[in-house]
Amino acid sequence: MSRIKEVLVLHHSHLDVGYTHPQPVLLEMQKKYIDQAIHMCELTEDWAEENKFRWTCESSYPVIRWLETANEEQIEKFGRYLRGGQMSISASFMHTTPLVTAEQLAKMLYPIKTLRNQFGIDIKTAIHHDVNGQPWPYSQLLLDAGVEFFIMGINIHFGGIPLTRPSAFHWQTPDARKLLTFNGEHYSLFSQICNVNAKDTNIMAEGLAKYLEKIDSNPDYPFDFVYLTATNLPLYDNNPPDRELAGLIKRWNEESREQTISFVTPEQLYTRVKKHEAQLSVHSGDWTDYWNFGSGSSAKETKLNRHTKQGMKAVDLLNAFQKENDPSYIQVEKQAWEQIHLYDEHTWGAFNSVTDPDHLDVRIQWMHKAHYAYLANSLTSYLLGVQMEKLANNPLQSEEPEGIMILNSSSATVMHDIHIPASFTTQGRHLSADRMRQALTNIELKHEATSYGVIELPPFSWRKIPLHTLQEAEWSKDITITEGSIETPFHKCSFDPSTGRITSLFDKITNWEVLDQSSPWSLFQYVQETIDPTYQSNHRSTIFPRDVEKGNNSISVWNHDWQARRQSYSRMKSCRVERNAHSASLFVCWDAPGVDDLEQKFTFFNYRTDIEMKVSYHKQDITTPEAIYFAIPLNVKEWRCHYDTAGQFVELDSQQLPGVCRDYITVDKSVSVYDDLHGITLVCPDAPLVQVGGFNFGKEQKSIARSPNPLLLAWPMNNYWDTNFQARQPGYSSFTYLLSSIQSFEPEVVMPTAVQAVSPVFTVPVVACKEEETGQFIQIIGSGIQAFDVMPSGDGSGIVVRLSNCTTKQASAQLQFPNRMIKTAYRTNALEEVQSEITGIQNNTLMISLEEKGMLHLHVVFES
Repeated sequence: MSRIKEVLVLHHSHLDVGYTHPQPVLLEMQKKYIDQAIHMCELTEDWAEENKFRWTCESSYPVIRWLETANEEQIEKFGRYLRGGQMSISASFMHTTPLVTAEQLAKMLYPIKTLRNQFGIDIKTAIHHDVNGQPWPYSQLLLDAGVEFFIMGINIHFGGIPLTRPSAFHWQTPDARKLLTFNGEHYSLFSQICNVNAKDTNIMAEGLAKYLEKIDSNPDYPFDFVYLTATNLPLYDNNPPDRELAGLIKRWNEESREQTISFVTPEQLYTRVKKHEAQLSVHSGDWTDYWNFGSGSSAKETKLNRHTKQGMKAVDLLNAFQKENDPSYIQVEKQAWEQIHLYDEHTWGAFNSVTDPDHLDVRIQWMHKAHYAYLANSLTSYLLGVQMEKLANNPLQSEEPEGIMILNSSSATVMHDIHIPASFTTQGRHLSADRMRQALTNIELKHEATSYGVIELPPFSWRKIPLHTLQEAEWSKDITITEGSIETPFHKCSFDPSTGRITSLFDKITNWEVLDQSSPWSLFQYVQETIDPTYQSNHRSTIFPRDVEKGNNSISVWNHDWQARRQSYSRMKSCRVERNAHSASLFVCWDAPGVDDLEQKFTFFNYRTDIEMKVSYHKQDITTPEAIYFAIPLNVKEWRCHYDTAGQFVELDSQQLPGVCRDYITVDKSVSVYDDLHGITLVCPDAPLVQVGGFNFGKEQKSIARSPNPLLLAWPMNNYWDTNFQARQPGYSSFTYLLSSIQSFEPEVVMPTAVQAVSPVFTVPVVACKEEETGQFIQIIGSGIQAFDVMPSGDGSGIVVRLSNCTTKQASAQLQFPNRMIKTAYRTNALEEVQSEITGIQNNTLMISLEEKGMLHLHVVFES
């Protein structure tokens, strides 16, 4: 006799935006599935409770789209079945990757409020199937949105398994709250193990008995039920409701078998699990994702989308303080964020994208996926152009501009080297429409251009400067260039002009050699990694020999011992140094395997402590397994590492859940590697993938070895996935990284450094600019607290400011809004629902205090 008395089956369609069908097709199909599920609920409404058909909308995005076209009768039925427990909606918007930012995650939870209000239901559960993790701050935001139960159903194909499954535990958030979490089996497993397509209850019993033997053998499993999910095979993904499953389950239950099988909603599962919450373990840390190495298969689009998000942060800030009420503008803003979200969703393309990369269907799906990034960028360009023209108070048509306006939309102080594009001073007519041709998010500053001086821009500030006051900057005397070296007040870089190799990077502030000079690798050295054909076949299955049966039983098949061939430059083509008023740049051009026209540029500044490292090349059209790295050999000993995800720092190993990905990480902005005396921070504005400690792909490490002198690897490109992601990405690519030295890891110092490094400073002409003007939207006095999101409030009455404490201690700050009087302010949840009014506002200042790694949502209303 098994101790398991019930089998609870959650029936759903797994949402992949792509993979099985072109994206526009499946999104329409997902809407139809809701209608089909409503019909099945009608057919079984009078059945016994254990037999009733139940359907869960796994993501809210298809529901929101369905509501746009559904008729009143269907909406009424949907609401009735939601309230009656035959249908359910997950709080999850879509299945995202760790490319998402904290403000994105907050925005994607807003449909919860809409759906709760429309249908009078509690949405307290969130589901993520397929994906291998979520950024740690997501747990905070879920709780802040009233979500109390979190379900995961990981696919371990090229992935991993945290803890054990199935199991439930309390996921401790960064601010030490607890989110009840069910670590479930691979989605669709009920349909698989019971072979429901055979329509034979005896076959079901055989498969189920085998599965329950595994559960019964686990003495730590605390429940008298098992929870599994069902899709409609052969469609594991984007599947419709199974029209025969309810009848099959009803027949099973009528046969009085040992276990009862019944459909379940996530709310019903929550009720069952909650009864045991006192005996469940607590685990704290980041749910670090395995799958996102795939984002390196479309590095150009990933870079573009990251830049677009920085543009949208500026759009939201400006819109908060100079509200744009044009319905067309509002619709474009909504569409821009939707496209950003869709690019960061976990599906990249067709199921045969690697096995048949030239297939028309593969091309079609990739065009749709890439279009999300390009459309979002163009829409953001329009929105930002409108807001910048408004802030500059520019007319639609004029003669030559009189000045420039510079905007720092970030929460960090920025030192900015002023450059004036030639188009700003062209004689004759100037049009607003002409100025908006250039996407401000896509301009890459060239430090070799004429400098008009370095200025300091406070957080959330702008400055208008008349052109006639700007003078070409004199060349600074604190930059020294000799044969084979560049020296600034902060660093001395030594290199061999005959080979191009950087031999030393000396930090003058801490008297430290940054590089491990015994390493075979040099600073930012190009590495092409492939499978070594002298040992193994040159196929992705060499790294991950997939086995579905083992995967369904949570047995890893990673080949930890796969042999890599790593090659670097074959010839230096040229080496030169160029000088600017406030910087000097080393340019080295190379021949190298896998790429053409490889150029690396290292820029050293006299006013900034970071080093800008740029690389560009033409990628060759290669479809066999390959990765590109840039190696940084570090001179640190007993080292530690912190990286940030969704705006919060995580310590490698110690602040990650057991069994999650450590071989590689996706950074929101930065990664820091340091010992007790020295260290570095690498900021990654373009390409988020990093490996720490060495070449780790495929090792499935439970912890990272702390060998002295680790390699830090920037990892912009790979095509290692065997499905879904692109097999190739030929053509021109360029990436920027910023390297700075640190004496110790101080979150309140590293976070602003990273924020300013990823946040562009936007410059536009100003038509009427007789004298200099300055302005600041928000002033935060205090360290450790960052405003990661500023936008108009949903009700139009004020602004929303989201704050986070990135430190491990309580932090306090004063929040002011220069030239604006605070009428009232509220603490809200993540959905802008008021929790309490903030009292004691003194001298037009909000006094803010946040606990360790805490998060705060504010709604501020100003006097008219």
